[in-house]
Amino acid sequence: MTDGFSRRLAGLLRVFVMSCCVCSSAAAAAAAESIQGRWKLLAAEDLRADGTTARYPWGRHPAGSIVVEGTACYVQIMSTYTPSFSAAPSPVEQMRAALLSSYIAYSGPCTIDEAAGKVTLKVDAAWRPDYVGTEQVRFFRFDNGRLIFGPAPGSIRAGDERLSRRLTLERVH
Repeated sequence: MTDGFSRRLAGLLRVFVMSCCVCSSAAAAAAAESIQGRWKLLAAEDLRADGTTARYPWGRHPAGSIVVEGTACYVQIMSTYTPSFSAAPSPVEQMRAALLSSYIAYSGPCTIDEAAGKVTLKVDAAWRPDYVGTEQVRFFRFDNGRLIFGPAPGSIRAGDERLSRRLTLERVH
């Protein structure tokens, strides 16, 4: 009787341990596929409908990050290209104009729908005053551990073309 009980108990313990391992593996995979955390920008591209790159909005080697902590989001992207400015007109005015086209940053409280791959951010601070108070909706998915992030497909205009912005980021540990 004791021998049979021991075998059943050992069998139950094996099942319990295996199910714990499966659950912890699933939890680790879910955490790896979450937008929560700090992400480093690798590439920023505006794509045509056929998938070809139409332009690099912050150059071929942009710098930036996205940070998502609970219900707070921060997005910052800049060009790493350092332009030279002429003496006239004022270099300060040239720098201001260059800044508006080579840098973005905004932050605020956000709502995240992981299942739908959607972030809705209520902007409370931004590099441009007209962004403050707006609601920015972005979409995301994961591709081989990288975060693919951007506005709705076809929402970027460049002349007559409708482009899709794709930001590619890697998790910072």
